[in-house]
Amino acid sequence: MIDFHTHILPHLDDGAKDTAMAKAMLEAECKQGVTDVLFTPHYYGRKHSPARFLEKRNEAWAHLKPNVPEGLTVHLGAEVHFTGVNVPDYDELCKLSIADTKYILIEFPFTNKWTHDLLEQLGDFVYETGYTPIIAHVERYREVLSRPAYLTELIDMGCLLQVNASAFEMKREKRLALALLKRGWIHCIGTDAHDMGVRKPNFSVAKAAMQEAGFGESWDKIQATMQAILRGEEVKPQMDKPIKKFLGKYI
Repeated sequence: MIDFHTHILPHLDDGAKDTAMAKAMLEAECKQGVTDVLFTPHYYGRKHSPARFLEKRNEAWAHLKPNVPEGLTVHLGAEVHFTGVNVPDYDELCKLSIADTKYILIEFPFTNKWTHDLLEQLGDFVYETGYTPIIAHVERYREVLSRPAYLTELIDMGCLLQVNASAFEMKREKRLALALLKRGWIHCIGTDAHDMGVRKPNFSVAKAAMQEAGFGESWDKIQATMQAILRGEEVKPQMDKPIKKFLGKYI
């Protein structure tokens, strides 16, 4: 099993505060049957260039590497905050890709409106580079929860969608996650783990919830998709009817 989104590398962002916590988080992953973990520290672009960020990430990884439990495979990436404003040079941005593939984990704004310019900028990035954005934790955005049609635009652009395991623990987010599953629109699952407290690794929650809801085959397909992404293979999203919000439900 693959945890596709974590903040386990210490001293880089608001994730693990030190090596001891990072080690505990990795051990928790192993206990839940996770075999591969993707490290995706936040990249906001305010303090460092992509090149400097990668230097700091690689230094943190070299320090943590001796503490990785046996049998656990680690992959390096970043969660790139994308606002459509002051976007780094595309060649530089591509250096933040997942495991040196042509996939990149993108975080959209939480509080600002998603403007036409924002989506156009992401589309331009896809067209110019040939890289595939994977939109992080799509169930958490206020814009998506109020207007799920945004997801159709992202899929049409060629983006893949990542959902957090915790989505299956929250009523509204779970409704959206199940609607995504029905359309085959969950391509990656991650814990988005930051610590061993409120935001601890909880990967097994998603698997149990999906199996209980009758989506066991979808779980296996998502795992295969994530493996293909890490191998750098081409994964294309399948179009389906848009998700609509009706009386608080997603259909």
